[in-house]
Amino acid sequence: MLGLLAWGCSSCQSSSEAPGDEWPTSPPEEQGFDSAGLASVVEQIDSEGLPIDSVQIVRNGVLIVDAYFYPYLGEQPHDIASVTKSVTSTLVGIAVDQELLDLDQGVTDFFGDLAPPPTGDGKENIDLEHLLTMSSGLACGYLPGEQELYAMIASVDYVEYALELPMATTPGSAFAYCSPGSHLLSAMVSSVAEQTTHAFAITNLFEPLGIAQSVWPNDPQGVNHGWGDLQLHPRDMARIGQLFLNDGAWNGEQIVSSTWVDAATQPYLSTGPDGTGYGYQWWILAGELEGLYEAQGRGGQAIMVWPDKDVVAVFTGRGIDVRSDIAPLLAAALQSDEALEPNAEGFARLTQAIEEATKPPPAKPVPDLPPMAAAVSGKIYRLEPNQFDVRCISLLFESPSDVMFTLTVGEGSFELPVGMDGVPQFSESGPTGIPVGVTGEWTAPLVFEMSYDEVAGLNHLQIRGDFPPDADSVTLLFADPAGAFPPQVVPAAAAPSCK
Repeated sequence: MLGLLAWGCSSCQSSSEAPGDEWPTSPPEEQGFDSAGLASVVEQIDSEGLPIDSVQIVRNGVLIVDAYFYPYLGEQPHDIASVTKSVTSTLVGIAVDQELLDLDQGVTDFFGDLAPPPTGDGKENIDLEHLLTMSSGLACGYLPGEQELYAMIASVDYVEYALELPMATTPGSAFAYCSPGSHLLSAMVSSVAEQTTHAFAITNLFEPLGIAQSVWPNDPQGVNHGWGDLQLHPRDMARIGQLFLNDGAWNGEQIVSSTWVDAATQPYLSTGPDGTGYGYQWWILAGELEGLYEAQGRGGQAIMVWPDKDVVAVFTGRGIDVRSDIAPLLAAALQSDEALEPNAEGFARLTQAIEEATKPPPAKPVPDLPPMAAAVSGKIYRLEPNQFDVRCISLLFESPSDVMFTLTVGEGSFELPVGMDGVPQFSESGPTGIPVGVTGEWTAPLVFEMSYDEVAGLNHLQIRGDFPPDADSVTLLFADPAGAFPPQVVPAAAAPSCK
């Protein structure tokens, strides 16, 4: 999973203080929302087990919904995926405000000797604004699956890889979603600020907003991932949205200029037939969500800003289309621009729904182990090459309720306890540096199935192992319920070690 799931976080940078000051809160009715309508949405997410980790709604600067869904309880920052791009863009805006960068700055000129020599293909005409609007013209983002991103992650120098991409179109002529271009933005901020992008963010954005805890991985050269992987608390994601709703101001201080906020949230290019536009690493929505703009990331990470209604909505998850599945339901609960009559019953229902959503599922009786469990216990199975970079697995069955799953990814090995009663058992840290919850069960005498779920991350996998009677091999099926990764069948054979 070195590429697809960004396994490994040995280079993460973190600011370790506790979360910042709390938001002011009120019952939803005081801000024109119907508590009962909001409760219905929370109850639906919980009862259907939708892959949503949190929902926050802020109106008029007041937090009216702060909901978390088991197993994510908001106790640690959440991976916000490509919402990171909008944060990177905001840091570019601050650097522009400080006259450290210019929108018309030539990218290849900026990187000097790191950039390949001019070939007359138009690459010398790429400027900073082209990177911001995903219109660099680089041959990047035209193929499905973000192939260039994963190739960059597999390279030894991310910036060099991005700069050496060939050209596909004239800069400024077409939209193509290119994460390596966003990484170049981070490198440019870091260069002119003479510190890491994360350090620049802490001083110029996070601390002024009261964001005191963040994690931001970096590439082999120390450049923070401009395209993704930033981890923030959901309430702190809402601070980013509220900053933009306030035209770049926070508590009377101008953090980023209103000129930048206005420019960043204009649609420069169309992204497809639905009319959605793209600004400076922000999505400008269309259709029934017209008038909103959004920072969006894989798996259902989002900061939605609705200026006309003074609303910010934040979502984290592991595979949900919040635009179509959840946001319209929440918007339907907005009934007035004025305060509604108090609704004690509805508010109590919402409060109860939010509390229930944090509770684990009821434990199931743990059945006896089948004979195959003893046959495979402790064996190491070496996998054939696969999209997740999993090299080996091992299962240790000490008893029906004491099971350990050992996962070797790349050069790292991780011991993950397995909940056999339907309730996840949690590791302190998994392959991405985020705790993982695992459940498992023998669904047939020769079939063992597990659910692998990052607590504050994007990745949720179903893993099925089909063992032959001699237990000397296993056929593994890796599947993502959210469909972010194609299912893959991977043969594996017993081996004396994983070396």
